[in-house]
Amino acid sequence: MHLKSISHVFFALSVLFFLSPVKAADTEFSDSVKRMQPPDYAAGLPRRDAGLDVLPGFKTPPAGYGEVPFWWWTGDKLDIDRLVWQLNELHKKGISGVQVNYSHYDTPGWLTENDEPDIFTEEWWKVYSNVSKECSKLNMGIGLSTYTLDWPRGASNLFFHLFYSKPELNAIQLEKGPQIRVKGGETRTFDCVENQFAVRAYPVIDGKILRGGVDLAPFIKDGKVTWTAPEGQWEVWMFRAVPQKGSLNPLMSGSGDTVIKGFFQQFQDHNAGKSAKGLNYFFNDELHIGVGKFAWNTDFAEEFRQRKGYELLEVLPAMWSDMGNVTPKVRMDYADVRMSLMEERYFKPIYSWHASRGMIFACDSGGRGLSPNEFGDYFRVTRWYSAPGHDTPGGNADLIKGKVSSSIANLYQRPRVWLEGYHSLGWGATPERIMFATRENFLYGCTLFNLHGLYYATYGSHWEWAPPCYHFRMPYWNHMDVFLGYFDRLSYLLSQGHFVADVAVVYPVAPYEADMDGNRAKNTAFDLGRRLMAAGINFEFIDNDSLARAVVENGRLVVKAANASYQALVLTDMEAVRWPTIEKAAAFAQAGGKVYNVGALPVVSDRVGREDPELAAKVNLAFKPECRFGKNENAVEAIRKAFVQDVRGVDQVVRALHRKAGSRDIYMVMDAKPDSVVEFRAKGAVEFWDAWTGATTPLRVIEETSTGTKVELPMDTYEAQIVVFSPDRKHVNPPRKNNVNATSRTLANEWNVTFVPTMDNAYGDFRMPVTADNKMIGLEARRFAWARETEALAKTAMLPATDDKKWTRQLHGYGPQFYVLGPLPDNVDVKQLDAELAKLKLVDPSASVSVNGKNFTWRPYEFSWRMGKEGDHGHQGYHGLKRIVTDDFICLGKQAGGLNETRYEAEKDGKRYYLWTCATVSEAVSASITVSCAAPADKSHTSKVITPAEVFVNGEVVDIGKPVSLKAGSNPVLVRYDQAGRGHFVMRKADVPAAGSRTPLSMRWYDDPGVIPFDVYAGDQHAEWFRFLSAPGTEAIHVQASGQVQAWINGEPMKAKRGGRFVARKVPVSTAVVALRIVPQTGRSGGSLIPEPVIVETDGTGMLALGDWSQAGILNNYSGGVCYKTSFKLAKDEIKNRVILRLGSVVATAEVRVNGKKAGVRVAPPWRIDISDYVKSGENTLEVLVYNTLANHYQTVPSRYRGSPVSGLLGPVALEF
Repeated sequence: MHLKSISHVFFALSVLFFLSPVKAADTEFSDSVKRMQPPDYAAGLPRRDAGLDVLPGFKTPPAGYGEVPFWWWTGDKLDIDRLVWQLNELHKKGISGVQVNYSHYDTPGWLTENDEPDIFTEEWWKVYSNVSKECSKLNMGIGLSTYTLDWPRGASNLFFHLFYSKPELNAIQLEKGPQIRVKGGETRTFDCVENQFAVRAYPVIDGKILRGGVDLAPFIKDGKVTWTAPEGQWEVWMFRAVPQKGSLNPLMSGSGDTVIKGFFQQFQDHNAGKSAKGLNYFFNDELHIGVGKFAWNTDFAEEFRQRKGYELLEVLPAMWSDMGNVTPKVRMDYADVRMSLMEERYFKPIYSWHASRGMIFACDSGGRGLSPNEFGDYFRVTRWYSAPGHDTPGGNADLIKGKVSSSIANLYQRPRVWLEGYHSLGWGATPERIMFATRENFLYGCTLFNLHGLYYATYGSHWEWAPPCYHFRMPYWNHMDVFLGYFDRLSYLLSQGHFVADVAVVYPVAPYEADMDGNRAKNTAFDLGRRLMAAGINFEFIDNDSLARAVVENGRLVVKAANASYQALVLTDMEAVRWPTIEKAAAFAQAGGKVYNVGALPVVSDRVGREDPELAAKVNLAFKPECRFGKNENAVEAIRKAFVQDVRGVDQVVRALHRKAGSRDIYMVMDAKPDSVVEFRAKGAVEFWDAWTGATTPLRVIEETSTGTKVELPMDTYEAQIVVFSPDRKHVNPPRKNNVNATSRTLANEWNVTFVPTMDNAYGDFRMPVTADNKMIGLEARRFAWARETEALAKTAMLPATDDKKWTRQLHGYGPQFYVLGPLPDNVDVKQLDAELAKLKLVDPSASVSVNGKNFTWRPYEFSWRMGKEGDHGHQGYHGLKRIVTDDFICLGKQAGGLNETRYEAEKDGKRYYLWTCATVSEAVSASITVSCAAPADKSHTSKVITPAEVFVNGEVVDIGKPVSLKAGSNPVLVRYDQAGRGHFVMRKADVPAAGSRTPLSMRWYDDPGVIPFDVYAGDQHAEWFRFLSAPGTEAIHVQASGQVQAWINGEPMKAKRGGRFVARKVPVSTAVVALRIVPQTGRSGGSLIPEPVIVETDGTGMLALGDWSQAGILNNYSGGVCYKTSFKLAKDEIKNRVILRLGSVVATAEVRVNGKKAGVRVAPPWRIDISDYVKSGENTLEVLVYNTLANHYQTVPSRYRGSPVSGLLGPVALEF
């Protein structure tokens, strides 16, 4: 038969062909809701039975509903005692468990940052087993995240050693080889390609490839194909199955079992008694698996035939080229088989291993649900986690991430929804900020709270990973149990039972599979979700498989296994759908359900592809003309009017979550104004459940309607209100509130203050090395106003009234080491300028230098011999500081962004610079000069490394490669650089051996006794003055200095004691000016005279005004607690009613004591406490203990995440009666 004739019958036959029977699905697998019975010791797994009473668990949550932090085992050598101490600190706050994480370097491949001992070594298992044993004692879980460990980026990480390095486990990618057109009767010979598994010739009619073709394998000989084409046009395709080095094949039979055996099972084998008890919270973070759309396996074609009923090779070109109407079907079928194999062979076995042991197995995938085609089908992969999850960085909530994760958990009845919270918010993160974000995230369906930051070590404040660390280092840790307890209750309550929503939005995967503008469908779906929630309508994303198992009952679309029941279904810009989706949409619409479409209608399915009359008919049945919209806002309005909404604010819009647990209807409501009315589609006794305390109180019902109940809600808009209906009980209204206007009395603005240090430095977390003086870091002076002494200053510098605003600000350890001139223009006469500047014996910074008719001035260049340039420790790593202090302390040029560092680039005015200083020595010496050289080849992202173009000593040019003779006294040094960049220039005594040890966090010059300090004053020594505003009640200070010290406080000399301690003769009540006069050693000036912070002691008698304490001198750098104390009098009639203490505003947390008794702790607004039970008539004492954040401490640390230092009891503080 002629090929033209064949084409005429192709379409009709293909419809029958593609509709032929397929292999029946594995029923156990297809019921992905089916749950295993967990062991008795499993914790944190919810109940969904009709007889559940959630009140006892809400009042006192059972084990497993507390926070589970990421525990970063990086930053220092692991020490079992230190780890155990940290566990016990966490246990005190009710934390359920920990998940060990490892960070990574920013080197190629992102190698795991692995301190001693190396992971999975015998020594590491010893550490892990001991920690796991302690967790078991404390009834805490412990697991490990595969973050960095399983990344197939080419680095030699753990999974590379365990799996990826083995070729037989590597993923395989389907690739097309050459395509060759052959005419009928023509004989062609062509070479086979590497990794070829098939070669096939397809008929071509009117330029389009047809299904079927001829297998050319029989025509292969000696690596070549020789074939004579029959009549017509043909196209030869070669197909390759290419192994992907350094990866794992999830389509391979047994791949999941391989990972279980090599990784997960190892933890049980090393656990006490080889039991899984105590193990929990394993995690895939940013998992990379497979090779995407074209993933392949050796049995893929056979599995395709059995599952789809036709031969893949007959249509395989459709994966790349248009083979007619069948093309989208082939692509969707390929995707389905790929996903099925991945689920069955990889994800399901790993899920089952965890589920059978009662473990939470969670994820935060790279796309966080925002990429429906991640892994091929995000929904299908993520349903194989017991806690689908995601992150929300920076103190924010994310509606779409939350709804995707929670929809998967709801539809597949997974126990929890993992919320990885708030990395990169910075060291100023407050409970207030993350309280609101976490409430929102729980509103969106999250139920397992995981704070990203729990660091094993912060290594002298110089190791961090997307900070902050929210746990025991934070000053407010003493109050964190109140914050965490709130979410323990919500985690328990909102995990039980099932989610209730009226609207289901199809999660658009099919358009990606069919290559039909998946991004448009996704963007429309997500925009619709945001608009629905903004309108007060909650919703759920639904996948094809859930629609396939859904039934239509009583005009609702019901997924019985999930207890889900919808009144509306929405598709958005989905030109491609799977057949069960459109079939169920049509059935739902025909039964009276509301089925809406926004944007493009479906034109393609996996039934037969394009141009399908059956699909067109189903589309018409599914979407009535009035249910088709071009814009999301129209769809939202139609939904709003279509039925009585579950939650409706009266004269306001509120957002709400609804769950059904046992017989109760549980609502979480946000955005309701105080004492406003909200109508719920529920009836019965209605109560407010207080997540702070576990208490329940009846709410006031305004009206019971035919469809629900109007309820008055009492809390502030900022709060989340838990409203619970018990339909089996009749409601009894509480007494009406007393609406008499309250009277208010503002308390004093100045309070007595006592400082409560919290920065425990026993392990060197905040400062290294650990010394007797810094084991607990409290009040310190770190930054000073500084000036060299003049005749006038000698008389006035110590007086508090002296104006020091024009003095230079200096950080301890940092001082002037050079004067710098430039940038200078490139066309300067270098020889003439060199000669002129080399003659200088002393630099006068007030005198200008004329260059090409333009005046330039010398500027001080400051650095620390320990820390280098202030604020710039050089190249670090991703997400913060990495224990690195670069040796390159000279930075010239304009600052520009770089990869984890600051780059220095040429400025517009030029790139030539001069540095001038002196090498002042007590006797003649021979000195060597050390300068920076070229940058390493793998650091192309860094600044150029600068090397001096010329060096002059004592006016003569010198060869930096040879020793230089220095005379006794001052030796002027001039260094010229002809480009911008970063480098170092050091002079040292040639005959002095190098240091045998090195101080942590220091340049290599710091401990070197041979280094010659630079002296910008050329031996002209003057006393130097330092001033700072000290804390109220300062009674003593401790000063380490490179020179003789005198001290004054408020103009009065302080008594010098031993060891650099100075004591005030009269303790000032308020903040006080401390002045230090230091006679320096040669080569030391400015802040370098004071290598360590000045320690400040107070006696508790000080007074401080309410407000931001970071504005009060040295308190700018104080992270810790302040106990504010005052008193007030109350008349007898004033204590007859409730007495409310209003704190105004607080950063970050506050604990209130009245007459010595604890009245409460507040970690977020509203900043008020009922103190009625603690006050008395007459005199009352009031104490407010406020803890701030670590932002204040980090103000002098070169972290990109310092945060705001605003701190304290900001006030105003008032009593309300």
